[in-house]
Amino acid sequence: MAQRTVSPGLALLPLRLFLGGTFVYAGVQKLTDPGFLHPGAPTYIGTQLQSFANATPGGFLLRTFAFPHPILAGVGVALLEIAIGLFVLLGLKTRLAAIGGLGLNLVLFATASWHTSPYFLGSDIVFVFAWLPFAIAGAAGQPALDNALRRPSPELSRRVRLQPADLGYAEMAREEDPEAEARSTRRAVVAEAGGAAVAIAGIAALIKGPYTGATNTQPSTSAAGGQNASTGPSGGGPAEVSGASAGGSSGGSSVPSGAVKIGPLNRLPEGQAALYHDPASGQPDILIRTQAGDLQAFSAVCTHAGCTVSYQGGQIVCPCHGGVYNTTTGAVEAGPPPSPLEKRTVTERGGEIYALPS
Repeated sequence: MAQRTVSPGLALLPLRLFLGGTFVYAGVQKLTDPGFLHPGAPTYIGTQLQSFANATPGGFLLRTFAFPHPILAGVGVALLEIAIGLFVLLGLKTRLAAIGGLGLNLVLFATASWHTSPYFLGSDIVFVFAWLPFAIAGAAGQPALDNALRRPSPELSRRVRLQPADLGYAEMAREEDPEAEARSTRRAVVAEAGGAAVAIAGIAALIKGPYTGATNTQPSTSAAGGQNASTGPSGGGPAEVSGASAGGSSGGSSVPSGAVKIGPLNRLPEGQAALYHDPASGQPDILIRTQAGDLQAFSAVCTHAGCTVSYQGGQIVCPCHGGVYNTTTGAVEAGPPPSPLEKRTVTERGGEIYALPS
């Protein structure tokens, strides 16, 4: 008995539906997040952009085009994701939509996922190659509007007309230019799909509701002294400070060997945090002075995608994907991070804070 085979195009249909559905969901998820467009919220787009651009090859794109207008950039990306996803789901302008999706994921790979190690743990590079077959071949061999619109049925042509057509005129036009009817129908369908994408985005924005979470509006204090500093467009997050090697003792107190001075204790008020460079690796660490006055320190590199975490509302928060860590243990409390933040060792001697190599 002959074995039935599935065409390569039809075999790719589940992947196309997954990509389209995922992109629509990604755009809707952004616009329904009350904190996405709220400065100071843990998931504020401005703070995300700052983390995405930090020491990444695509950071210059964000600094040039997104930093000046972070809210506009966030809304634009969300709307683009919904439009790309909807067009791919319908199989409409599939090749062009796939090229757009590939380009967007490529930028995200060069920014948001760049620090993910090993690279295959980051989803953006996987999406780049998942888009590639559709960027090359479109929706060939699949149920798709692209294929139906090559020779649109009279029913489809009538459905997308805004007004009843003059049948005699339409017949004459079809005889003079057989492709005129198909072009007109394609333009109408594309316009309808574009309007649907905008409508979905608008509904998502309307149902998100007001932001009610914690807002970080106070500028951070540098543990090293000097002026207050901010790490992101939101005006919040821990300040980055530089340390100096300890030279013996301070105020008669013994300083551990190899310790690096971060700054005076009185420059880090209770309930605030600061970033410093790890004495061993040079990577960012986060120093927290709790409301009780205790000092806690952890690696500031999120274990999910390598973004730099911040201290907000009594929690350690990753601005890129909403990961939340415990400020006492570094354990994951919410979000996608797969493992806790690594603990770092700090000590106070004679009113100065010192970091020990990890």
